[in-house]
Amino acid sequence: MMAMSSTQSTSSAADSSYLSLEGFANSHSHAFQRLLRGQVQQRDPNRADSFWTWRDRMYQHANALDLDALERAARLTYVECLESGYTAIGEFHYLHRDIDGSPYADPIATSLAHLRAARDTGIRLTLLFCVYVRGGFDRPLSPAQRRFETRSLDEVKRAIDLLSPHFDGRRTRLGLAIHSVRAVPREWLGPLAELARARDLPLHIHASEQKREVEECLAREGLTPVRLLAAEDILSPTTTVVHATWLDDADLDALERSRTLVALCPTTEGDLGDGIPRLQDLHRRGIRLCIGSDSHAVIDPFAELRAAEHLARLATLERCVLTDATGAVAPTLQAMGSANGYSSLRLDARGDRVHLDLGARLFECTGDHIATALTSGHPGIISRVEVDHELVVDHGRHLIRNTR
Repeated sequence: MMAMSSTQSTSSAADSSYLSLEGFANSHSHAFQRLLRGQVQQRDPNRADSFWTWRDRMYQHANALDLDALERAARLTYVECLESGYTAIGEFHYLHRDIDGSPYADPIATSLAHLRAARDTGIRLTLLFCVYVRGGFDRPLSPAQRRFETRSLDEVKRAIDLLSPHFDGRRTRLGLAIHSVRAVPREWLGPLAELARARDLPLHIHASEQKREVEECLAREGLTPVRLLAAEDILSPTTTVVHATWLDDADLDALERSRTLVALCPTTEGDLGDGIPRLQDLHRRGIRLCIGSDSHAVIDPFAELRAAEHLARLATLERCVLTDATGAVAPTLQAMGSANGYSSLRLDARGDRVHLDLGARLFECTGDHIATALTSGHPGIISRVEVDHELVVDHGRHLIRNTR
């Protein structure tokens, strides 16, 4: 486990002491979904509410955003991420087409909108261009999914060619995403993995988020989603499987052997009622875990990390589950929040720091300040945030770089 990196410094201007931590990495984002916040917390009394009904509401929302609204949503999300301590983000991006499903004159227009939002706000970005082909194992895309469509592998290659010159590989990076084995045919998986390897792109994929997805994959392919990915050579140290909530022992074996990362999104998984992942087993096998805020129902890295540890405790009826060799929780949580996330996004964390105000009432305790921050913290204790040595948040508020 990587040792924690932190320093305590003093600001002469404010005459206050700070606890300085590595920046947090948000490994999984759908920026536009932040606008659903507050709109999906009620149910129709005449029907069950689940991930699948939430998805219908999300589709309605996705199909109402023009290009300018999409960019504004990304800017708003990235500002809030910075103010909460996230210094890097992985945008799992699949809104490629116009509202009516037709291609934009510039086929990478929506990707560039997210890139502009990242540059304007100052956050590091890995833009994960997402491939989305069908509506399920046995059905085409629905009209509600028309904005997501990828029609051919050649279209993916052309998009990567067009996008590549726009990314500097340091503050911004290009990556590839496969939406899921539900949304991408098996015969596409191997070629997409090869494309990612050939272009040195991080590769991300949703897998085993829902029990229904696992059941349908077993019925169709005779394999779980994770074992299907293993069979098609998708899993690797540069691959991140997102969610991985419903795993069996053979799935864990495949992830462990391949050294694949797993991105957990506890606040979104809780919001959607997805289930509780096998956190203790993932951790004990040395599978690298990172975090993401996914739908942005909550944007708070402290909440994601705390929820992961608490879910592990609830599942095992034990305390202090995600620990290092000394039995401490904080080093594991910091690796999940920072080093592992940056590895997932293939970004350089140098110069990315989050400065916590030690004068905050939270720190009026006798315990270790780092452990206190990582297990009890919240964005309100953040004073300053630096990305690539540039101050982007001061006194807890984002310093607007571009007001377009």
